[in-house]
Amino acid sequence: MHTIDVIVVCAAVGMVVLCGLVLARQRFMLHSGGSTPMALRKPRSRGNRWIYGVARYAGGELRWYRALGLGARPSKTWQRADLVVVSRRAPVDSELLAMPSNAIIVECRDGDTDPVFALGESAFTGFVSWLEASAPLS
Repeated sequence: MHTIDVIVVCAAVGMVVLCGLVLARQRFMLHSGGSTPMALRKPRSRGNRWIYGVARYAGGELRWYRALGLGARPSKTWQRADLVVVSRRAPVDSELLAMPSNAIIVECRDGDTDPVFALGESAFTGFVSWLEASAPLS
């Protein structure tokens, strides 16, 4: 074998291992308790750019992890006490290219940010239940 062949084979094996690690991370996160697939609309983006990931409920926090990546830390975190649902709607035509037609778009408010999530119907029900489970304010 030539040196170039060895480099190409090593690079291909490295890519396969990297893809396997990303898929294993996603599988682990989705099969652990309190996790659901969730897309997040990128703030201040032209058009409707959605980033896919996994949301995990951890006590009073909603932790969102990017789908493609190896990191163990959440990409975004929201506190339950600060997160308020402003509206929910079906995807508009331009969003249907990026998600299923039965997705629910949830527009929220969190202090100075306005996150927008895309969830499945059962995931939306779980999300609203999680929000309502917070202790009442006195």
